[in-house]
Amino acid sequence: MKRLLSLLLLLAIIMIACSKKTVATKEVATESAQAVQPETSKSTGEVADVNLIAAGKTIYETKCTRCHGMKPTDFYTPDRWDGILKTMVPKAKLTEGETEQVTAYVKANAKK
Repeated sequence: MKRLLSLLLLLAIIMIACSKKTVATKEVATESAQAVQPETSKSTGEVADVNLIAAGKTIYETKCTRCHGMKPTDFYTPDRWDGILKTMVPKAKLTEGETEQVTAYVKANAKK
């Protein structure tokens, strides 16, 4: 009987350790409540399309956070995001359109 209980306890610990990590609800709520501020394009001086930024947020939350968890976009400066995106876009297999959307989102919300 003790052997069975020990085995069940060990299996429970293994299952918990191997379970998918989730983002804390409070952190997700904070990120969702964060206002999306439009980015000004350096070349044209125009404000980036709000729809482009919103689409980028969706892609960031689904494709980028799959491996890294929910990293706040204001953790890095726009220049730092350039380097990150250059290496991570191919790994995430983003299309050209998705890359443009994610770039607009992270830069619009990057550390100023």
